[in-house]
Amino acid sequence: MAALANVLQLLVVIFFLAAPCGLSLLGVPGGRLAVENRPLAPVPPLAEAVLAPTRFGPDMAAHFRDAAPFRDHLIRANNRLRLALFGESPVPGVIVGRDGWLYYNLEHALDDYLNVMPLSEGDMAEMVRVQAARRDWLAARGIAYLIVFAPNKERVYPEHLPPGLRPLRPESRLSQIVPRLRAAGIDVLDLREAVIAGKAAGRAYMLTDTHWNGYGGLLGASALVAALARRFPAMEPLDPATYDLVVTDRPGGDLAEMLLLPDRWREPDVSARPRGASLTRPAAPGDYADPADHPERERVAYETDRKDWPRAVFFHDSFARAMQAHAAQRFSRSVFLWTHAFSPEIIEKERPDVVVLEVVERYLFALLVGNRAAPAAP
Repeated sequence: MAALANVLQLLVVIFFLAAPCGLSLLGVPGGRLAVENRPLAPVPPLAEAVLAPTRFGPDMAAHFRDAAPFRDHLIRANNRLRLALFGESPVPGVIVGRDGWLYYNLEHALDDYLNVMPLSEGDMAEMVRVQAARRDWLAARGIAYLIVFAPNKERVYPEHLPPGLRPLRPESRLSQIVPRLRAAGIDVLDLREAVIAGKAAGRAYMLTDTHWNGYGGLLGASALVAALARRFPAMEPLDPATYDLVVTDRPGGDLAEMLLLPDRWREPDVSARPRGASLTRPAAPGDYADPADHPERERVAYETDRKDWPRAVFFHDSFARAMQAHAAQRFSRSVFLWTHAFSPEIIEKERPDVVVLEVVERYLFALLVGNRAAPAAP
């Protein structure tokens, strides 16, 4: 009897492993349904079996896990089942909120909202030192410097989080560092107030993505232009009231993709379209290497005919994508570089009037990122 049970158990395992391959050979489609935000494990070279045998086995197993037929189908079925039965996220990096909202739970985004990770005095002192040195280097060349903080989604829309999630401390890390930077004479634009105030006129963040949408980017760009106009009075206001909000149904964003359900958990995306003609045109990038060095993070440059408006260089993260086309409407030339690493070489080649560092709230430690090259003496 024990021998029969062992045989049956072995047959079940063989059937489970062979069934997807058999269905695939019969022509039943079982390919990938969604692209994960990571490279799939490749087939390890055979030479690895001889040169690094302890690594060959795990590498081959990782490839089979990623390349197995119907892998995505099974993951999707599991995700949909857990969501339907328990209303819980099957992925640690995604929080299922209320009213169809999804929230990001990686890179300490939730910890930021709960205020459980305050900045130390040492961290804040070093952030101020790095940013003050950068400000001084630019000021010696007659260039203004502005740090722009974009708020996390949870900070703007806490009302859709699961019940019971609320800050455990009154002060966030962003609330700690903003006054320290300002006390050191560094110009800071904290977009929390502007975005929270603007959400009454339209939804500013995506339901299925960790980023703000086109309207949220417009709110950020409008506040940015207003802040810089105090130094560059020729800049005209960027009024969100002169834009139309357009809702477009499209596949879900990055959080829906993490669930492998972008086609099922769709996004009613809100974009902002100016009523008048755009003032910008694409411009050639400068004669220097793109610091992002990534096919999906290529630098972007715009120009307008308004030579009385300032030239700008932006160092930024992914949140600037929804902001850059709107902000570019008020600069004679604007260059957007997807990196937080300051590059004196690029500044000297672009010769901007202002440099903007955009940082989303959860990336506060980007304030510690130094220079790509040591600044030369003025």
